[in-house]
Amino acid sequence: MTERIQNVHPLEYDGISYRSTLEANTARVLTLLHIPFKYESRKITLLEGFKCPYEENKVRAITYTPDFEIPLSHGTVMLECKGFETPEWKNKKKYLYKYLMEKEPDTKFFMLFNCKKDLLKALDNFLYDLGYCVEVTDKEGDSSVYSSVKEAVRKLSLEGIPYHGIINCFIDQAKTCGKHHWKLKRIEDTE
Repeated sequence: MTERIQNVHPLEYDGISYRSTLEANTARVLTLLHIPFKYESRKITLLEGFKCPYEENKVRAITYTPDFEIPLSHGTVMLECKGFETPEWKNKKKYLYKYLMEKEPDTKFFMLFNCKKDLLKALDNFLYDLGYCVEVTDKEGDSSVYSSVKEAVRKLSLEGIPYHGIINCFIDQAKTCGKHHWKLKRIEDTE
């Protein structure tokens, strides 16, 4: 598939060949954050193939292979990495949305165009379900724990803080963002 799409560069990370740099970077960030995931582990049939009197050959099925799936206690987070949306993808996405609403209503679907910014926004809704919380320490050394980045940003009045900066802090604990240290912690480590 990737040979048909311009500017897609397959890349290997941790012994796995990913179809694009965006996918490899997403896998790297998920791995660094210790978030378990499956990569292209299943194929979903969105529309069955069929024999059509107007075609000589059988009309092929429309299928979709999720880039990443992250298991939750109740459902799944599905991530699709896209540099940009092709006309083919825009049509397939409609079938996928219908399939998910009807057959997998507990699956949460997100598209990633930028690894760090979009990934954190997608995962932020499920950090607690993944067993994580966010610890924020100010320059005086006072720490607070939040169930999500969104909650921390709201309570600390940090609107406009760049999400990619926060995820960099999660990966590299020496960095700060918005004059705060941000740490992704296992919930059991805070009890």
